[in-house]
Amino acid sequence: MEYNFQNLIKLIEERTGFKCGSYKEKPLTRRIRVRMRALGFSEFSQYYNYLTNNPDEFKRLLDTLTIKLSYFFRNSETFDYLKNEILPRFAKNQKIIIWSAGCAQGEEPYSLAIIAAESGVLERVIIYATDIDDHALIKAKDGSYPSVVFQYTPQLYIEKYFEKSNDGYRIKDNLKSIIQFVHLDLFDNFPFELCDLIMCRNVLIYMDRNAQSMLVRKFYENLKPSGYLVIGKVELLLGIPEARLFDIVSRSERVYQKVGN
Repeated sequence: MEYNFQNLIKLIEERTGFKCGSYKEKPLTRRIRVRMRALGFSEFSQYYNYLTNNPDEFKRLLDTLTIKLSYFFRNSETFDYLKNEILPRFAKNQKIIIWSAGCAQGEEPYSLAIIAAESGVLERVIIYATDIDDHALIKAKDGSYPSVVFQYTPQLYIEKYFEKSNDGYRIKDNLKSIIQFVHLDLFDNFPFELCDLIMCRNVLIYMDRNAQSMLVRKFYENLKPSGYLVIGKVELLLGIPEARLFDIVSRSERVYQKVGN
C-alpha cells in the first residue's frame, strides 16, 4: 500500500498527540523532511514505513517539529516594555499570574522572572511555563544554559541571577521556585488560574487561520479582565474574528489587552 503525506500526518498525530492539522502545511512539511533527509528518504511512504518499524523515531521527529530557537531576553525591547509599562499595572495585585505558552527550554519564563525581580514583585508572581516537548521541559527545569543563549542578556542580570557552571550559567533557585514547568498542548484545557499576562511568541505564525482563531479565543478565556497578551514580533492579530476581543496596547511590541470580561 502506498502511504501519502496525509497518511503520514495521521500516523504522527495518533502516535505522538501532536496536532499536525493545526499547523500550516509548508513549515510542517519542511520540518518533517529534515528527519527524512537525515535518514536518506525522499518519499513520504518510506518515512511512514520507517516510523511504523522504528517507534523511537517518533521522539526524534517530535523534537524536530517543536524545535524553537530561543535566547534569554530575545527581543529585549519587549521585556523592557513589560518591565516598565505592564508589570507596574499589577502593583496592587496580591498575586500575579503569568503563562509562558510554548516555553521551549525555559529562556522566556526565566527572563520574565528576572524582570519580575527587577520590578520588586517576584514574591507575588507565579509563572506557568508549558510546552509539548518533554525533552525541552527537562532542560528548562534544570535551568543550566550555555553561554551562547545570553547574547541579549544584560551583564548585570547575569551577575545577579545566575551562577557560573561549566561552560555556561545556571539560574538561581529563588527564580526557579516561582515557575511551574508543565507538559501541555496549547489546544488542551489550561488547568490553572486566570492569568494577568500570557506570552505566546512565534507560534501563531505557523498555524492556519482556524487554529489561530481557536488559540486566540483560548487565550482570551484564560485571561483576567483587562489582562494582557504578548505575541511575536512577526505576528499580528489580523484576519480572524477573535482579534476584536483585544485592544492594541503596543503595536511595536505586539502587546494586546483583553476587552471586556
